[in-house]
Amino acid sequence: MPTARTLELALDYRCNLHCIGCRACEDHGERIAPERAAALLREAREAGATCAWIGGGEPTLREDLPALVRHARAVGFDEVVVQTNAMRLAYPAYARALASAGVTEVRVNAKSARAEVHDRLSGEAGAHALLLRALDNLGPLGVRVTADVLLARSTAQHLDETVAFFADRGVRRFALWLLYSGDVRDACESEVPRIADFVPALERADAIARSRGLELVSFHTPPCTLPQALRGTWQPAGDLGIEVVDPGGHRFALHASPFEGGGHVGACAGCVFADRCGGPRADYLRLHGADEFRALSSAGEGR
Repeated sequence: MPTARTLELALDYRCNLHCIGCRACEDHGERIAPERAAALLREAREAGATCAWIGGGEPTLREDLPALVRHARAVGFDEVVVQTNAMRLAYPAYARALASAGVTEVRVNAKSARAEVHDRLSGEAGAHALLLRALDNLGPLGVRVTADVLLARSTAQHLDETVAFFADRGVRRFALWLLYSGDVRDACESEVPRIADFVPALERADAIARSRGLELVSFHTPPCTLPQALRGTWQPAGDLGIEVVDPGGHRFALHASPFEGGGHVGACAGCVFADRCGGPRADYLRLHGADEFRALSSAGEGR
């Protein structure tokens, strides 16, 4: 594997939420020990990685998280990202501790502007209120905040409302992630939206982002499913240059994960984006079929 720009450590799979579709929080007791995490960070930096991304599960449940952030900065990482549901950051002292340790970006799980939707999909009443308190705490600390926004049937149609709501609370970057159902036939399946159905909301959200100077990127929406004007929002996971180490010690490129990776269908043959676009995910094809996907002969082909 080529040297990754980013090392992502999934420290363990414990979490204090039960989010719909999440397979990363099925805790089987596996942990990356503090000394092993520190060694992995040091080795990745020596190999040329410039960004350390710390996630899980929920990384703020680890008491060694501030120490790992400090270690990552001490060994020379320019960026240290913590991906979190932000509930513990609702406590001002903890938010200050992470900022003092040297975290440069916090990626918060922001499912919806609507508290009842966010809480239901998070599996915990009050999660939305704690998220807002966390954003209030992060604002004065100079830490960049990115919102990881889940695209589900319950959230996609008011995506523009969500972008405007969190932009008003200091979020400057939005990353859109399509709900993953895997091969589990449960309530999660009914929440996986068809891309074509939320394109109008994505257009409205993109217009808001542009008008406010915000960054908005969308994963899992192959360019052929988007109008030409929206193709600039699409970002394949492979472009992130992330190598993941999971709690069991397994290493893999993020884009090779079934959560991110897909496969080309017959209609993809000859597409100008074929080298960068992995195609639709298997769970999406199972639920919605391949009718939306087609080969594009040029990046500027209209629709």
